[in-house]
Amino acid sequence: MKACFDTSTLVAALLQQHPHHALAFRQLQAVKAGLVDGHLTTYGLAELFATLTALPLKPRLLAADVERLIRQSILACFTLIPLSAEDYADAMQLTVRQNLASGAIYDALHLIGARRAGCSALYTLNLRHFRALAPGDPIIASP
Repeated sequence: MKACFDTSTLVAALLQQHPHHALAFRQLQAVKAGLVDGHLTTYGLAELFATLTALPLKPRLLAADVERLIRQSILACFTLIPLSAEDYADAMQLTVRQNLASGAIYDALHLIGARRAGCSALYTLNLRHFRALAPGDPIIASP
């Protein structure tokens, strides 16, 4: 199965203290074991780095440590989905079509990328946001 992961799922998978760690980590392990063909948009890669380095953890995660974690745990086993200017335009159009604004565009980027890559699942912990963006889309799933 080909699955795209959004940032919420990867953050939970990488941080043991996250309340949804066990659920998300199971999917990350499936990718590492070759049972799931894991994908991540290039936007998602940047968002993952930004999120992990901004979390109010004690001690704070250092940028160099986050970069190493992402390289070892994500880039080593995930396929990146490069997003084009057309993908960004399509994400805006999808957001507008649903009469959404602001951060909905970021979820749309994950969804557009997952669709373009032919993923059968887009794992997210933000089901409500994604379902508002694409009601009834069968690829939107919880890990």
